[in-house]
Amino acid sequence: MTNEPTIERLSHGRVVCTMTFTPEQETASQEKAVRKLGASIIIEGFRPGTAPVDLLKEKIHEGALFEETVRGLLPDTFEQLVTEHDIKPVIAPKVEIESNTPLTVKVTFIEKPAVKLKGADKIKVTMKEAMLKEDAVDKMIDYVLGQHQQSNPVERPAKKGDRITMDFWGEDAQQVEVPGVRSQSHQAVIGSKVLLPGFEDELIGLKKGDTKDFTLTFPEKHQAEQLRGKPVTFHVTVKQVEEISLPELTDAFVQEHMQADSVAAFRKEVEDSMKSQESDIERRKAEEEAMEKIREAVQVDLAEELLEDEQRTMFEDIQSQLSRQGMSMEDWLKNTGKSAEQAAKKIKEQAEKRLTLRLGLAALVEERNLDISDEEMESAIATLLSPLSEEDRKNIAAAYAKGQNAYEQLKWQKKVEKLLDTIITT
Repeated sequence: MTNEPTIERLSHGRVVCTMTFTPEQETASQEKAVRKLGASIIIEGFRPGTAPVDLLKEKIHEGALFEETVRGLLPDTFEQLVTEHDIKPVIAPKVEIESNTPLTVKVTFIEKPAVKLKGADKIKVTMKEAMLKEDAVDKMIDYVLGQHQQSNPVERPAKKGDRITMDFWGEDAQQVEVPGVRSQSHQAVIGSKVLLPGFEDELIGLKKGDTKDFTLTFPEKHQAEQLRGKPVTFHVTVKQVEEISLPELTDAFVQEHMQADSVAAFRKEVEDSMKSQESDIERRKAEEEAMEKIREAVQVDLAEELLEDEQRTMFEDIQSQLSRQGMSMEDWLKNTGKSAEQAAKKIKEQAEKRLTLRLGLAALVEERNLDISDEEMESAIATLLSPLSEEDRKNIAAAYAKGQNAYEQLKWQKKVEKLLDTIITT
């Protein structure tokens, strides 16, 4: 730039740069814009895009040419501003046209805002010890045995422990069918307590081919709001009764099916696995508590542009997820029962929380001088890729080369984990 820009450093991390381009700069950029926009324009006597600039210019819309001219000036402008004035933007800059003649633009950069941490040094979270309920292991073993159960159709009346295959539907007090409760060939084990309270008890004594009508009242906390506390009359037809037999838990059984040496060894494996899962759950709870305390400790003024950028990212993520599920934004709003305005407000609130937490984590990581060594990264990458096949590891490994986005994201994750290790105690 020939003309020296004016630089204003404002609150919320804003850096506003105003610059006026020389006629020579504008002309040079305009010629490039004409060639770019006119690349496919056909003028008699010339190959596409090779006609003189003046002729091509006549065929290009004035507004489009101006936008492309300005766009062509921006990359070098951004680089020079950032380099010469030590600007560290965290999102794409905003560009506004101040004047067409001479061409003057205002560029607003957003730097990382200043972060204060109030009482962050006192943040501590105690992780609860993983505890299993007394019968938890027995229930898990029963579940595993259930995966190897055998069934045998019987002609006798059904009793507790039998599996019933049935058709049923329900009607309300006005004898109108209730939507969503009709089912064909539905299977349930009597005593499993997976059906509406009282439903399985009504099945006791029924045989194949029997029908029965009975009325039950839905619980006040049922997941379907329209059915809460409402009486529904069910009409049931039994299609089959099966006697269920579970295998006996023996050394021979666990050796064949569970790859364990003995029942005692299998029980120990189940217990250790369940304790590990419970420990993971308690760790996640502790991490969530620590994150919330960190966010509450952060004092920061967020630029509106920064919030808008985060909201845009979140909105695009939602759209991407919906697309994978074959849903539209309208479908999502309908399912959530929110208006577009309510959803936008919620996203804005979440964006502010996410930004605040992210900035707070970064400030704490820097304050505590936490880093991840190359050796730690190699170990983390190896652990991450270990479940994959050799071919998949080879395909993905390049993305985790030092300096790549995936590498830096994983490194940041490990820094946060190291930070949380300093906060969470057991």
